[in-house]
Amino acid sequence: MERERDKHGQYSSQITLEDVLDVLSSADTPVLTAKHVADALDCSSESARQKLHQLHEEGRVGKMDVGARAVVWWPAE
Repeated sequence: MERERDKHGQYSSQITLEDVLDVLSSADTPVLTAKHVADALDCSSESARQKLHQLHEEGRVGKMDVGARAVVWWPAE
């Protein structure tokens, strides 16, 4: 099945912010990386990262830089 595209020819988002929150909330560990979220949702790391950043801007998830390029994420209380 081919993915749908929007009016600009970009692929439509198939994961929602709630999908990302569900992954974070149900994780066996207190924090996850965007890669872990992407693997759980079968999407690209970039898609997961964009959703995580949006959730962070809304105050719904926390984030912390833990290395040169590593970031971990968790659901906000």
